[in-house]
Amino acid sequence: MEQYASASDFARIVQAGGDVVMHGESAPYELRMWPPPSQTPSAEEARAQPSRLLRARHEIVEFVGREAELDALLSWRDSCRGLPHVALRLIHGPGGQGKTRLAAQAARIWRQEGGNAFHAVPRTSFSTGPAPEIAPVGTTSGSLIVVDYAQEWETDNLLRLIHDMSFPETAPVLILLLARSAGTWWQMLESRVVRNFDMVPEAFRLEPLVGRPSDRASLFSGAVRQFAAVLEAPAAPLSSFPSGLQDNNAYDQVLTLHMSALANVLAALQDSTAPDDPDKLSAYLLARERDHWARLHERGLLKADPNAMSQVMYIAALTGPLSYADGTAALKAAPVELLEHPGRLIKDHAVCYAPSRADSVLEPLYPDRLNEDFLALMTPGHDCAFPADLWSTQALGLLLKPGGTPWTRTALTTLAETAKRWPHVAREHLIPLLREHPEICLEAGSAAIVALTELPNPDGELVLDLCELLAERRPVDLVAGYVALLTWLSDKAHLFPDDQRALVNAALCGALGEAGRYVEAVDYGAAAVALLRRLMADGAEDCRAHLAGALSNLSEYLSLTGAHQAALDAVREAVSHYRSLARHAPGEFELRLAVTLGNVGNCLAVHLDRASEALAPADEAVRILRDLDKTDPNTHTGALATALAALSRAAAAWRNDALALEAAEESLNLRRRLAEAQGAVHSPVLANALDTFGRALWRTGRTDETLASLEASAAIERKLAMILPDRFEPMLKGQLHYLFARYRELGHRKKLVPIAEELVALDQRRVDRGRQDYRPALAVATYNLAVARGGAEQWDEACSAADLAADLIRPRATLGVVASEVALVRFLCGAALIRVEGRRNPGGVPDKVNEALAVYARLPITLPANLRRECLDAFEVLEESLEAAGDRGSALELRRRRMHRTPSGQVNL
Repeated sequence: MEQYASASDFARIVQAGGDVVMHGESAPYELRMWPPPSQTPSAEEARAQPSRLLRARHEIVEFVGREAELDALLSWRDSCRGLPHVALRLIHGPGGQGKTRLAAQAARIWRQEGGNAFHAVPRTSFSTGPAPEIAPVGTTSGSLIVVDYAQEWETDNLLRLIHDMSFPETAPVLILLLARSAGTWWQMLESRVVRNFDMVPEAFRLEPLVGRPSDRASLFSGAVRQFAAVLEAPAAPLSSFPSGLQDNNAYDQVLTLHMSALANVLAALQDSTAPDDPDKLSAYLLARERDHWARLHERGLLKADPNAMSQVMYIAALTGPLSYADGTAALKAAPVELLEHPGRLIKDHAVCYAPSRADSVLEPLYPDRLNEDFLALMTPGHDCAFPADLWSTQALGLLLKPGGTPWTRTALTTLAETAKRWPHVAREHLIPLLREHPEICLEAGSAAIVALTELPNPDGELVLDLCELLAERRPVDLVAGYVALLTWLSDKAHLFPDDQRALVNAALCGALGEAGRYVEAVDYGAAAVALLRRLMADGAEDCRAHLAGALSNLSEYLSLTGAHQAALDAVREAVSHYRSLARHAPGEFELRLAVTLGNVGNCLAVHLDRASEALAPADEAVRILRDLDKTDPNTHTGALATALAALSRAAAAWRNDALALEAAEESLNLRRRLAEAQGAVHSPVLANALDTFGRALWRTGRTDETLASLEASAAIERKLAMILPDRFEPMLKGQLHYLFARYRELGHRKKLVPIAEELVALDQRRVDRGRQDYRPALAVATYNLAVARGGAEQWDEACSAADLAADLIRPRATLGVVASEVALVRFLCGAALIRVEGRRNPGGVPDKVNEALAVYARLPITLPANLRRECLDAFEVLEESLEAAGDRGSALELRRRRMHRTPSGQVNL
């Protein structure tokens, strides 16, 4: 019996335009203890259905070789031992290369040595909930989570899994992805993991098990012996090898070797000849499946004859496991040539292929290659000795129709993978179907689209049709597919004229930006802009709109890579082009002009700290959008809200507090209206609007409303930072620092402690994930926490925090980093000050002061004035506190040594 673990309180990220929204939802995956105990079929079962012996989970053929790969996986585990974080690695290679067996062997060793190992599987729409509880993921020895077919998962679901495992209490969680390729889907995931989790994932290609063709014979012989043992076959006739074993590269795949070995054992049992050609192995083995169906039908155990069972199996091979309701719907959509109720056919199918789950039906063939080969052999157009069925051509069109079904995603992805090795499936069936109904690809998702671009000869006309569809409507889960299509076009761009090449580059810039691959987006955006500028210089006026759009996109991604001045230059150039276009066609270009003007204001006010210059463009953007709203109400709400926020910040820079508050309040009301309409309760633009409104309120003295607005904004940012930490944690930190400053000004000392604790936790999380460059920031946050706790008269906790801050910064100070030496002086003086004011452990004060004096004495004479002032302020505050405590002698001694920079001797306080 399998056991499951399910995460809960899943918050899904949905991106619409530039916005990110979280909606509550259950976790999209389940964790199963893995690998399950292997079960060897009996000789009778194996002879009836020999394909069972090829399933990885049965492990009929002993695991051999792969010592280097296993050592690498175990070294990966050992390198992460003792570090409370998550790590990610991909192993990719063709189907049948041995990825699952390798992962299972590593998991088995893991568990033997005290760790946990799990298999993550997508949570189906018909899942009935978790089974009995299992051990928690975290153990002292760490945990391994294996994700097979990772390329078929939605990127957001993989990110959710990584996020859920990112905070183990005692040991690392290592996530091992298995996939056929490391293409567009991996590049998308990798960039988001780097950005969101401060983690650099690794990818490794799994090479063939046999390095030299001469080694194939021993592997073949070993597989023959083990298959023969299970099938109870005599070993004597099994001494010959396939004629192409040494020469045919198909035998690089361990699955091909195993299929050939199994076919040879079966041939010996039946006194026949196994095929020498690896391409014909599947047909040979699948013929044994048909024989099994025929025997069951003859015995009255199946209503369906072999032809009908082939058709049911074809549907199962396409759809994969379904719920009972969806399974019957699939059989009704493509009726089998037999007058039986779909429910009866499902029961017949289950006799031959028992479902892997109690709540599913229509289990496909395994391994995947055999399933894909069955689809190809059932489809007319091949020359193998296996009967194709004309029914399948009609069934394919009936199962894959526009409108979407529960099986569309699986069916199209499986068909595309099949077409990679069987050209007739692509040429005669898949491509014609999708040319007629390209929208099916949008319903199937990115995995299917990516698989289409990996065909040996993708259809250019279909690629262009799909690009056109995705340019018009592109939900976030199709961005990876869109990037793959545009990348394929870009690779052929040398065949295009300059204007089309520029448009492909511009589109790829936008798609890569949506995928979070900002550096690549800038490269393609810059290439598009350069081409379009050249065309404009040659008199191609019709390129002006494309150039304006390309500059606007380029500006956005330049800003996201930190090149804010270059971003401002690009967006200002875009404004000049849109202004020219709007003079001749205002209805078409005024909105784009307004949005781009708003971006200028935002760039100046937010990124370049030049808010005073943002007033004019922000004001113009608001005026244009208000005029547009009169003729087309409620269409430009988001753009107007953005422009009003920029106007508020610009007005604040000019000390026009009334205008700043008015614009911020209107922007917030618009954002709230949009949030309610979209259910986007945790939208980051709503958080920004609350923050802008809170700051405008503060400047007008409405303190209670200020704090309420800022707290509401921080609450949203907290939720967002849990999901996308790299994007939203910096925003949350800025928000918390501003809130901390406001509470401090108001004298709300007890409010400061939880905010300071949260700031420490944010930096600590980065350090725990391996970001040692955050240690100085963590030290500063810890010292601020000590000061906050002292202000709240939590003296013992304040002493501990101040000492920890000094400990954190001391290694860098010892290396002679001047800023860290200054910080250490401040922290040591602060630790002494807390002890003096809180009357805690006064005996520890001299040590702190003497170390501070020693560090101060070795600072360079040329120390910048601002850093010298920080040290002097720290000493002077401590001196004043000593005097106030009645220890004037100590204060004078400290002042003398500080003024003369003489650390020699000891200050005895």
